[in-house]
Amino acid sequence: MHRTKLKLAGLFLLLLQTAIVDSQTIPGEWLTDYEKSGFRKTPRDTETIDFCRRLERASPWIKVLSFGKTPEGRDLHLVIASKDGSFEPNAAARAGKAVLLIQNGIHAGEIDGKDACLMLLRDIAITKSKAALLERAILLVIPIYNLDGHERFGPYNRINQNGPEEMGWRVTAQNLNLNRDYLKADAPETQAWLRLFTEWLPDFFIDCHVTDGADFQHVLTYGLETHENVSAPLRAWINGNYVPAIERQMAAAGSPIIPYIFLKDDKDPKLGIVGFPAAPRFSTSYTAIQNRPGLLIETHMLKDYKTRVDATYRMLESTIALAGNDLPALHRAVTAADEEAARGLRDPVPLRFEVADKPTGTIRFLGYKQRLEKSDISGTDRIVYTREPYEANIPRYDSLTVTKSVQPPFAYLIPRQWREVIDRLRLHGLKLDRLTAPATLDVESYRFSNAAWQQAPFEGRHPVTYSVESSKERRSFPAGTVVVRMNQRAARVAVHALEPEAPDAFAAWGFFDAIFEQKEYAENYVMESMAKDMLAKDPQLKKDFEARLGRDTSFAHSPGARLRFFYERSPYWDPEMNRYPVVRLMTNARLETETLP
Repeated sequence: MHRTKLKLAGLFLLLLQTAIVDSQTIPGEWLTDYEKSGFRKTPRDTETIDFCRRLERASPWIKVLSFGKTPEGRDLHLVIASKDGSFEPNAAARAGKAVLLIQNGIHAGEIDGKDACLMLLRDIAITKSKAALLERAILLVIPIYNLDGHERFGPYNRINQNGPEEMGWRVTAQNLNLNRDYLKADAPETQAWLRLFTEWLPDFFIDCHVTDGADFQHVLTYGLETHENVSAPLRAWINGNYVPAIERQMAAAGSPIIPYIFLKDDKDPKLGIVGFPAAPRFSTSYTAIQNRPGLLIETHMLKDYKTRVDATYRMLESTIALAGNDLPALHRAVTAADEEAARGLRDPVPLRFEVADKPTGTIRFLGYKQRLEKSDISGTDRIVYTREPYEANIPRYDSLTVTKSVQPPFAYLIPRQWREVIDRLRLHGLKLDRLTAPATLDVESYRFSNAAWQQAPFEGRHPVTYSVESSKERRSFPAGTVVVRMNQRAARVAVHALEPEAPDAFAAWGFFDAIFEQKEYAENYVMESMAKDMLAKDPQLKKDFEARLGRDTSFAHSPGARLRFFYERSPYWDPEMNRYPVVRLMTNARLETETLP
C-alpha cells in the first residue's frame, strides 16, 4: 500500500512538472482546469463557460453566445473567435476568411476536443502564440454539444477509455445519440444546431471524438467523406488539397495520422482497413450533403488523456491554418458545389454503396502485435494485445460501387398536412414554396408494400423497411401544397430526406407510418356476396384468383386472405393506403406559388 502511494505521488509530481514545462509561458490565471489538474481532469459545464466568459472579458476577439437550450434547460453555448469582430454571419461572410465550426462533446464522454479548444482559444486571444490563425480564419467553437449528457458526470461512463478521471455520458437526457440525428432531427439540440449551421454556413466543419475499437500505435485517426456522396468540386479539394497536406503536417509534428480504422478482420489487422461513406445521420456525412467538408477527429481511447488532447490540439491548429492558407481554393470548391445544386442537380444522386472487395492500395499501419487465446469467460477466442509495436503496409479497401441512385426531380410536392416533414425540411435550410392555385400535373409517385417495422427501438423510433414501386400519374393538387424546388443549395439534403430508398429517408424513420394503416374493413358476409358478383363479371379476375390458389398454398388455406384478395380489387379499397404522399415533378411546369413564410 505504502509503495503504491509513493508511486502515485511520483507520477503526479512528474505530471505536474510536465504541466509547468508545457505552461511556462502561460500566466497562472490563464491555465485551464485541465492543465491545473495535471492533465487528469476535464471541467464541468459551469467551469468551462466561466473560462470562456473570462476570455470574452479579456479579449475583443472573443464572443460567447447561446444558440439554444437542452431538454433539461441548459444553454448551449457558442464561442466565436474573430480578430476583426465578425461575430455574426453576414459580417463573417464579408470578412473574406475561412469560417470553421468546431464541435466538441457530441458524445460527452469523448471530451478531448473541449480541453484542446479551451487551450487553443487562450493561446489565440491571451498569450497570442496562435493569434496568426485568425489572420485568415474565424472560429465557431461549441465547447460542449451534448450538454445534458456532459453533466451526467462520473468515472464509469467510458469503459474503454483511459481518462479523464471523470467525464460525461454518451447520449442526451432523452437518451438520444446526437450523432445519429442529423437528418431526422428529433432532438432539440439537433434542431438548435441546424439553425446555427444554416445561419452561418461555415466553410469547414470539425467534429471531435474518441474512438473505440482495436489497439494500435496511432494517437489520432480521422475521417472525411471522399466519395460520390460529395459534390465533385468539393471532393477534389478534399482529396487533392486537404488530405495530403494534413497528413504531411501531422507527420512532421510527430503525430502520424491514418484514416479512421475499420478493420476488415479484427483478428488480423494485416488483412486491411475498409473505407465507406456514412449515412447522413452522422455529422460529417450530413455536412457533406450540405456541400461542406466535415472532418471527424477520433483520438485513440487507450492513450492517456494528455496525449490525446495534445494530438487534437495539433490537428485543430493544422486544419485551421490549412483552411485559411488555402482559402481561395476552399471557397472555390464550396461555391462551385453550392452553385451546382442551385442550378439543379443534373446527375443521379448516389444513395447507397458497396465496398469493392479489391484493395485500392496500401496504407502504413502502426500496430501492436496480437494473439488469440481461448476464453473461459466468453467461450470463444479473445484478442490479446501485446505492447510490441510493428509497422506494416496493409491493404486499404476504399473503392465503392453505387448500388442505388436516383435522378433528382425538378421539385417534390408535399401535401400541406404533413407538417412535421415540412418543418424539418425548413430546419435543414431548404426554401419551400406553396401553391397559390390548384394544379393538375404529370408526376412520378411511389407505392409501398411489404412494410415491416424493427421490433426494438432505435434512437427513439422503430425504423421501417419496405418495397417500393414507382409509377407515372396525372394528379390534381390543391392550393397550399408545398413545393420543394430542387434548384437550391441544399438540394442533396432534400433528396436524402424525401427519397424513400435513401438510408436516412424520413419514410424509413417513420415520419409517414400512418399511410401503412388500414382504416376501413369489409365484413366477411358482405365480401362473400360481392366476390361472387366480381368473378361472374370479370373473367380475368377469375383466372387470376384461380392461379393464385394454385401457386400459393397459404393463400388457398386462408379464408381471410382469399376474401381480402377481392376487397383489394373492389372500388371500396382505400387507394391512399401504402401510397407515399410525396410526389416527384420531373419537368419545369409552370406553377403559381408563393414562398412559405
